Amino acid sequence: MVSRIMITAAIALASSQAFAQEPSWTAEAAVSNALSSPGIERMLDGELRAAVATVEAATVVPVPRLGVSRAEVFGDTNVGTVEYAVTVEQELDVSGWRGRLRGSLPHREAAIRAAHDVRRQEIAEAVQTAFYGVRYRQERVLAMDLWIARIAQGLESVRARQGRGDVSLYDVDRVRRELEIVGGQRAVERSRLAEAWATLETWTTAPRRPTLVGELAPTTPGRRGDAPLPDLVRLQALDGALAAEIDALGAPVLRGWTLGAGYRHVTVGPSVGQGFELTLTVPLALWSTDEASVDRLRAEQTEIGGELELSRARSEQAERAAARRLEEALDALSGLPDAGRDAELTQLAEASFAAGESTLTELLDAYRSEVELQLSRIDLQWEARRASIELNRRRGTGVAP
Repeated sequence: MVSRIMITAAIALASSQAFAQEPSWTAEAAVSNALSSPGIERMLDGELRAAVATVEAATVVPVPRLGVSRAEVFGDTNVGTVEYAVTVEQELDVSGWRGRLRGSLPHREAAIRAAHDVRRQEIAEAVQTAFYGVRYRQERVLAMDLWIARIAQGLESVRARQGRGDVSLYDVDRVRRELEIVGGQRAVERSRLAEAWATLETWTTAPRRPTLVGELAPTTPGRRGDAPLPDLVRLQALDGALAAEIDALGAPVLRGWTLGAGYRHVTVGPSVGQGFELTLTVPLALWSTDEASVDRLRAEQTEIGGELELSRARSEQAERAAARRLEEALDALSGLPDAGRDAELTQLAEASFAAGESTLTELLDAYRSEVELQLSRIDLQWEARRASIELNRRRGTGVAP
């Protein structure tokens, strides 16, 4: 009993010292840390600037054109002429297609921001899973520590009975072997804990490894908000952008108009004349040069519409499936006995063995059953937590600002 108290006190002291020296993180703090990476905002800024530059390049107004010409007709003084002309030509936007095409930019920007929100949600889900993955492994290691403490206490009881001649050296060695086996299992859990830490530290940065604070079992998941899911917003914005681009096309006869004005100097024999000229050049749109582009944009719009319909249906189905998964995990967890009663059988087995009323096998089985019950509870808590994380993502919640 003294050994058990000392082990428990040592674990508590070590935990309190580590807690005092290390920063504490909740799952929300870990997500905020991951999302604070400047690279995420730089990606968004670069994508937005690229979208603006793409539209500006497509709608740039051509620069004016300066033309200089000289025409000469050889002949006598009645027909021989020399003409000089200097003209300036400028393309006009009669249909206003550039303005309509620029109208697609807000939709493109909205799609980029929605894709950015999707990326943030994916990072948040990965960080939350990694955070509680560490907590899961920590809880399993603690259960293994309790198992080792139980066996160590049982070893003292066996030695006490050996001193009285009630058991043989074989029984002592058997308990020692059991202690070695559980120690090996604990080492495996420690290695898996290290792997879980490595996954979390892939997403987050901290000067020192923090103390993770938070119950492994989830609370009631967040309710769906009024805002639509970011992925659906992205598809709707892309549909709006394509519609604006289609609207900008479709009138080739009103595009490419060119207005010119200039100075003209004419010499006919001894006569000299000066004047100006105006020119207007319009395309002969005998057929639509936009047909292929419009067909391509409409095909993309059809694809986006189908993807939007499919995503909307799948998101609803996935949310219902995640909710059922969480409900089943919580029901299974609630079906387990209260954790405060886990040690009752162990205490009876210890007292019975110390009095010589039960065998060593029964004592070791009691130790094993107590820890296996705790491990089952921890596993169900982990499954419920994973289901809760997925459900929050399906509902578009759970992302730190």
